[in-house]
Amino acid sequence: MPQREDLTDRVAAAVGAVLGVPESAPRTTATLFDLPGFDSLAVVAVLDRLEAELGVEVPADLIVPEAFESLESLTDLLAAATATPTTEAIP
Repeated sequence: MPQREDLTDRVAAAVGAVLGVPESAPRTTATLFDLPGFDSLAVVAVLDRLEAELGVEVPADLIVPEAFESLESLTDLLAAATATPTTEAIP
């Protein structure tokens, strides 16, 4: 499981890459939805990117709008997903 700071950095980088904004933008905005272009399509793209990078799948029941409101809430979502073992990880 990545350290919290590393996970936050990865989330900020993914949001920045998908939106074409500096990595610092998600760190300084009150809500990610204030960033230009952060809409439902961007949410899917960011989530897909992070799931692939981290090798996890976020359970569907955790994917709620509130999880994408801030860098912290999105990091929390990914932290929960990386802490939960998948069936593939069980021998």
